[in-house]
Amino acid sequence: MIANPHGMVEPSAPAMHPCAPTSTRAWRAWRALRTRGARYVWHKTLRRLPGLDPLRRRQWLYADPRAYWTLRGGDEYFSEQEGQPARTDRIIWIADRIASRQPRSVLEVGCGYGKVLRLLRERLGPDVPLVGVDFSASQLEVARRHLAGLSGITLAHASGARLPFPDDAFDLVLTSAVILHNPPVVADAIRREVVRVSSRLAAHNEDTDVSYNRFGYDTAAWYRDRALPVLESGPIPCGDAAARAASQFCVAGPWRA
Repeated sequence: MIANPHGMVEPSAPAMHPCAPTSTRAWRAWRALRTRGARYVWHKTLRRLPGLDPLRRRQWLYADPRAYWTLRGGDEYFSEQEGQPARTDRIIWIADRIASRQPRSVLEVGCGYGKVLRLLRERLGPDVPLVGVDFSASQLEVARRHLAGLSGITLAHASGARLPFPDDAFDLVLTSAVILHNPPVVADAIRREVVRVSSRLAAHNEDTDVSYNRFGYDTAAWYRDRALPVLESGPIPCGDAAARAASQFCVAGPWRA
């Protein structure tokens, strides 16, 4: 594991095997086959296959979101995400907005490899409990390494559509690019679970655009349609014009004292 310029810890590149193919692309494919198996290689090929109809791509690749993110997660995904400064800028902005609400405890639904949790720990100090859940075991495996040594952070393998917590268990509940990856019935279940386990606030970073693995929702409108208060809602001022236009950050609540 090594530190990148943003202070994040990321996996070191593995040493080249003496019998590995010489080209970079062939080496990566060979390594993926050895370490992740044929299913992962097929998954990756479908993601990158040019000219594939978006509907067909969704049917073949994203029929099961949990399986998709279990295959997608891992060290390669970590390096890919950490290598995009615009994404880090966005998450820093989100962490600052959440910290400004001074939450007494935070649950992140769909915590991935722990990028937001790490930044929240830096901003909120050691006394605010942080919990992250994700339905991808491969994402949590990297999160445990990425967050190693930080106190007061708990990780659990669970679905956001059925959270293993009692009502009002957390002061603030967060989703970041999670609801948008789920079909409408599941997305609605996640939102309802967020409200159930939050005693005060819910915060969401959920883009509104549509792709083979994004359904795109107006999360703030979901709260307003149910007469639940929305404290703030708008685009995230990071990234290029297209990224800003598709982004939405909103904070809903408070609905309980």
